[in-house]
Amino acid sequence: MKKRPVFRIKGLRRRWLINTVGVVSALGLVCVLVVTMIFSAYYYSTMEADMRYRARTTTEFFADYINQSYNEYYQSCITYAQTFEDKNNIELQFIDASGRIVASSHGSWSGTSPTTTDIAAAIKNRSIEKFAGENPATGERILAVSSPMIYSNGEVIGVLRYVTSTAIMDIQIAYVAMYSMLALLVVLGVVLFSSNYYIHTILNPLSEIIDKAKRIAGGS
Repeated sequence: MKKRPVFRIKGLRRRWLINTVGVVSALGLVCVLVVTMIFSAYYYSTMEADMRYRARTTTEFFADYINQSYNEYYQSCITYAQTFEDKNNIELQFIDASGRIVASSHGSWSGTSPTTTDIAAAIKNRSIEKFAGENPATGERILAVSSPMIYSNGEVIGVLRYVTSTAIMDIQIAYVAMYSMLALLVVLGVVLFSSNYYIHTILNPLSEIIDKAKRIAGGS
């Protein structure tokens, strides 16, 4: 007779913990996912807005050079790319209408020309276009913004393109997810502790009272 409340408490504890921890874990995982998505959207949207601003202002600056001869314009692109101050974080590229890089802030630009969709879209739509994803040439995750460079006769003669690796942003997003998971584990620890305290301080005495009441009712 004395073991019955122990077994009853064990079953009750198991059901209580499964229900409580299950609900908290599910809600916590949803919160971790939402927080990670919010920070991811914030980082990417902030970087994209900055690159769009750079592309627009730089394109407006070069509008004065487009009326020059092609050689003069080509030299202006090279000079501007070589003196680009933020070259350690963002690459500035000048791409002609055929997709070939004619100048880059990385110095040497010989090799495979970029094939991301932002370049063709900028030329076709005559508007600033973006690309976020895996670089087909290197497999690296990048964010790129391309702005069309339009000649005085209305012809698109090339694209001004800013491109950067998203590795740092992805690491920051991973840290946000990791810290969120750690916070969830702390919450689960508190829930487990409070649940065990509740069971030992309330349910155990209550179960003993019920058991004794049953024995008295049975004639003990």
